[in-house]
Amino acid sequence: MPLIPNKEVEQLKKENARLKAALGEAEYECQRLTIINSNLEAQLKESNRELEKNIDVLQSLKGEIETLVDNLKSNDNK
Repeated sequence: MPLIPNKEVEQLKKENARLKAALGEAEYECQRLTIINSNLEAQLKESNRELEKNIDVLQSLKGEIETLVDNLKSNDNK
């Protein structure tokens, strides 16, 4: 089995260390993005709950307005 010269071994060690550092940074960024994604999901759920409440209020107001319009029309016809 041929021996690898020391210079190449050192270069491979440096490259290995660089790749490990890059992997560590990528893992950290992945964890950071996972936390951000989780926070955004929570905000989206809360926004959807608020939106549903607002839709309910608007539908209720629409019903009240329709009733008022009907009452005004019936009063005008009298």
